[in-house]
Amino acid sequence: METNEKVGERIENARKMRKLTREQLAEYADISVTFLSDIEKGRKSMTVKTLRNIAAALNVTIDYIVNGTEFYSENQMLNQMLSALTPDQRAYAEEMLFLFIKAMNNEQSKIPPADD
Repeated sequence: METNEKVGERIENARKMRKLTREQLAEYADISVTFLSDIEKGRKSMTVKTLRNIAAALNVTIDYIVNGTEFYSENQMLNQMLSALTPDQRAYAEEMLFLFIKAMNNEQSKIPPADD
């Protein structure tokens, strides 16, 4: 496991990349701003519950926070776009993407099979 300083640095970097204030992330993660500040500065560690809440709020994997692995393993460009959104915006984007995929699948089922 990485040091508290490295973990805090990754949380702070992900927060800034998503253009969230400490206040916003603390609210989304259900922790105090002071505690979040202490985590980001490596002064305090956190429970698994808090780690999960922070990872969910930042839309990153727990593995990224703890070990510094890649944010995502799938489409990097799509993930970068989604990561720049607030949690509320991301929820709307995910819903729109779901509906888009559903519509595309419906269109694909209407295409007649090719003649061989």
